[in-house]
Order: sequence, then structure tokens, then C-alpha cells
Amino acid sequence: MPGATLSRLFPLLFTAAMALAIQPASASAQELATAKENPTAVDKEEALKHLRAGAAFYRDPSGPRCEEAYPEFRKAYELSGSLNALLNLATCATLLELDGEAIGYYERFLDKKGDDIEPDDKAQVDRDLAALRSAVAWITFSSDRPSTMLSDERTPRSGTVVRNRYPIGLANRRFGVHPGSHVFTATTEGFDPVTWRIEIKNGSSYSHEFVFDKDAPVTAEGLKPGELAGGPLPEPTGGGAGADEGGSRPIPAYVWVAGGVTLASAATMGVMMGLAASKKGTYDSDIRGIKPLPEQEDAKADIETFNLLSDVFIGVTAAGAATTLILLLTRPTVSDDAPADARATGYGVDWMLAPAVDPRGGGVQFSANF
Repeated sequence: MPGATLSRLFPLLFTAAMALAIQPASASAQELATAKENPTAVDKEEALKHLRAGAAFYRDPSGPRCEEAYPEFRKAYELSGSLNALLNLATCATLLELDGEAIGYYERFLDKKGDDIEPDDKAQVDRDLAALRSAVAWITFSSDRPSTMLSDERTPRSGTVVRNRYPIGLANRRFGVHPGSHVFTATTEGFDPVTWRIEIKNGSSYSHEFVFDKDAPVTAEGLKPGELAGGPLPEPTGGGAGADEGGSRPIPAYVWVAGGVTLASAATMGVMMGLAASKKGTYDSDIRGIKPLPEQEDAKADIETFNLLSDVFIGVTAAGAATTLILLLTRPTVSDDAPADARATGYGVDWMLAPAVDPRGGGVQFSANF
């Protein structure tokens, strides 16, 4: 686990931090902290204070307080470029589910540390980095307003809701986020919030633009077309609004599957009913009271079997038809800028449809997570 990295390395990091061995680092992504190139003695002393404060928050007796530790480690790194602060920053970003930032910090740490890192510590960082890379989902966000704050809430299957905030604007910004059920809410001054709900899959990529006012596109200066001298500027390009404000409702693949199962069940039901009727006719005309008793009992058993199978497939067909209708009516609205596979399958739906048969009858079993 990434948390094990920090708990194991902290004694080494904190001891080394007293000397504050500084190596400059440069930011490789716009959301990552940027280290000071030539820190002064005052910068180093101030950085050490922030590093100690971050360690104290992380070592809180009630458990790691990463929300408080993270900005302390970030400030320590910005002031000094300390690789100790950088590794602590990467670990806290992982625990806060700032996956994209964590990947950037781990990569920078390995690049700057080079051959000086202990083999065991390098192996642990490599494992943490590989785990992040295998699961992270990348989303490119933009807005039709120049100053927009994006709130991200992820609801895990167990535990508390994870919340993060990102600043976005007219230009595209790319973030690495944790897979799962997310609710992104964009806010900007003068407009109602815009929400986008999505089930994010491991290793996937998405693009989304938050549109606050479709009838009032803005320029890079935040002014409406026509308010500038020289006439209107072209309307910004990008995807559609959040799922709550628009999009389409394509029929997902699972609806077609449910319908296909229903049709197959109906066809089988017809065959079973036909065979049951045929068996009953033969029994009445050629077997009952004519053939030996054992043969009569066998014929009656055959009729009962086909009657039971007919009843089973009647139940399966009825349940399948109801399930197909429910899935069709409750299919999600998909943003126009969603990936093609999401438009085909629908967001956030894990489903299973299967016949269920026992000696007393039968039906269809359906389960889904939306």
C-alpha cells in the first residue's frame, strides 16, 4: 500500500530533513508544485518548519491527517526542492486520491534521486507508482467561464466520501483521478452550479466541458460576444454541458441483451408448450387405459415435465419483458462528449441477467449496480 511507504520512510526522511539536503526539481505538469531553483538559508529554515509540521499532522495519534499534511509538504518542497518533502508529498497525494499529482511526484522523485535511493525504498516506490498507473483515469476538463472551481466527490463502496477541488477555466486541464462513482460540480460567480455524474473506470480517459450559459458564450476575457469593439468573437468549441443539462439517451447494450434473452425465452416457451400439447394428445388417444401401467406412468411424467418447463419459460419471458422495459425507461443520459464505448454501454452499470429454475417453478434473475 502507498501508505506503507510513508510510514516506513518517515524516520529516515525526518532525520534527513534536519540537514535538509536540497536538490532543485522542476515541475512537469501545471498542477504540480514548482520548486525554488536557488533557495536561500531563510528558505531552507522555513521549509524545515513546514516539513516538521507536515510530519506532525501525518503522525497524529488519531491517524494520518493528510489534508493538513499535504499543504505543509507542498510548501516545504516549493521553498527548498527537498526530495524528502517531495516523497512525502507524493504519498499524501496518493492517500488523498490525487492520483495524477501522485504519479507526477513519484516520477520526479525517482528522476531526481537517481542511483542514490536505497534498493528497498526504490522497489516500494516502483510498486506504488505501478499501482497508480494501472488504475488512474484521466479527465480533460474545461469551462465556458474563465474562473471556475470544480468540486469532485467520489463515493466508495465502503468508507467516507472523498472530496477534492480543482481550478479550471476556458483552457483544457487534464487531471488523473481515482476510478469509481464521481460527482463533479462546477461553480463560478453569477451562475447556478453545473453537475456531472459519472462512473469512472480503471485506466479510462474522458473529456468534459462545463457550460453555464449556452446562449451566452464568452471570450477569453470573460466578455460576451458583441461587448468588445470590433464585433463578436467566435464561440468557444468543446463538448456539451453536464449530464444534468443535456446529452442523449442511447439504448445501451445491456437493454438489447435483456431483450434478446426475453425473445429467446419466448421462443423456447412456445416449443415447450407445443411439445406438452403433443404429448398430452398422444397420451389421451394411444396410451391412457391401453398401454401397460408403467408405460402410462412414464407418459404422464413426460407430460408433467413439459408442462413444468412451459411454466418456467412463461415466468422467464414475463420477467424478462418487465426487466427490459425497466432498463429501457431508466437508461442514463450520456453527455455528448462522452467516449463512444460509454455511449454504447451506458455509464456506471454493472449488470447480470440469468434464468433461475427450481422444482417449484422458475423465472429470471437480474442484478445491476447503477
